[in-house]
Amino acid sequence: MIMTMSIDEAERPTEWLRRLEEDGDLWRRLLADAGSFTRAAWRLAHARCRAQALPSRVPTDRELRAAATDLAGRTGERSPAPVALADECRIAGLPVLAPPVSPRAA
Repeated sequence: MIMTMSIDEAERPTEWLRRLEEDGDLWRRLLADAGSFTRAAWRLAHARCRAQALPSRVPTDRELRAAATDLAGRTGERSPAPVALADECRIAGLPVLAPPVSPRAA
């Protein structure tokens, strides 16, 4: 499924995020346009990353989970488990930075 991003979301993420906060209906529209909860959460996390003082194009696992929590709270939808979010992003080809794996103590 192809995700349709608005011009603001793609080129002016700060303005898009502001509009999202101002208009509660846009959360449902984001969910519908994205085609899945995970894709909508990734788009939200992606926009937030690009709007930071030190922008990034790839959200972290933590940023994706925070976006999913916010999206669930605004839409009343249930967020997938964190592992499912990461797996669904991987399957969809949406990049997410995973937390570093620490070596086990011997």
